[in-house]
Amino acid sequence: MREILIPAARRLETNSKLYLAYELPEFARDFYWHMVDQHEEKGIHFERLKISKPMKPRTTGEKSQNHHINGHIQQLCVETGMDFDVLKYYFKKKAISRGYPFDTDPDGEAVPWSESRISTEQAGYLIDTIHQFADENNIYLKEDDFGIL
Repeated sequence: MREILIPAARRLETNSKLYLAYELPEFARDFYWHMVDQHEEKGIHFERLKISKPMKPRTTGEKSQNHHINGHIQQLCVETGMDFDVLKYYFKKKAISRGYPFDTDPDGEAVPWSESRISTEQAGYLIDTIHQFADENNIYLKEDDFGIL
């Protein structure tokens, strides 16, 4: 186990500017202590911390943003004859201008993030990009009462 991602951790009050304290969410506790045990066995007494504003991960499962994105791309593949992965990557690249996150490769090119790393807001940028493409190309996207497939 290399990394645990905790989307939001509660910062606890301490009476010191020297020490940090966070409450681990229940789902992460066993993983965290297992990782600590592995580090201790190797003589490692430190962890790498990255602290940022909390985010709400994009939704998954039935009637989710993930389902919405993939369902629309499948419909567009049928309409355009394009490959699913190619079209999905295309939309992610286009969504960068709206704020979709990306890393930069060694050549300086933008590489859009996998959906597993994005927030609900960032998933919205991708959905908006897909809708815009469909509108501009007069392609009707089928949606249900919840605004998703």
